Amino acid sequence: MARGKCAGQRSAILQRHYEEPNAVVSRNLGNGKFQDVSAEAGPDFQKAAAHRGVAFGDVDNDGRMDAVVAVLNGKVKYFHNISKNANHWILLKLIARRANRMALGAQIRITGEDGAEAVQPGHHRRRYACASDSRVHFGLAPRKRSARSISSGPAGIHQVLHNVAADRILDD
Repeated sequence: MARGKCAGQRSAILQRHYEEPNAVVSRNLGNGKFQDVSAEAGPDFQKAAAHRGVAFGDVDNDGRMDAVVAVLNGKVKYFHNISKNANHWILLKLIARRANRMALGAQIRITGEDGAEAVQPGHHRRRYACASDSRVHFGLAPRKRSARSISSGPAGIHQVLHNVAADRILDD
C-alpha cells in the first residue's frame, strides 16, 4: 500500500508546471493600495518560463526602474522600462569614506518642495540568484526638486543637501 501511495505522489510531482509568467504589482494608487500592471509590461513579460530571481535598477540611468530576470536553464531576460510619464526622480549612490564603502545601514530621507517625505534604507538589495542596484531611487512624482535630502550613515554621520534638482544621479 505504501508503494502505491509513493508512486502516486511522484506522478503528481512530475506533472507540475513550474514555468509561470512574470508578475509585477507596482502602480501606487496613493491610497495605500497598489495596482497589478503586469498586463501593461508587454508580451515578452507574459511568457512563461522558470524564472528564479529578479534584480531591479535603473540600468540605462533614465530614472525608470528596469528589471533583469534570471531563468533556470535559459538566458537572462532584461526588461527595459520605456513607460512614459511626467514624474521626476533622484537616484543616490551612497559612498562612505571609510570601511563601509557602500554605506550599508544608512537611512535616507527626502523632503519634497511640498513637505512630503520619503524614507528608504541604503543597502545592497539581494534576492535569490541576483543583486539589485545598490543606488537608492526616489520617485518624486510631479515635484521638480527635493527641498532637503538627509543621509544618516551607520556610524551616525549625517549629510544634508538643500534644494536638489530632480532627474539626476547624485554620487558624491
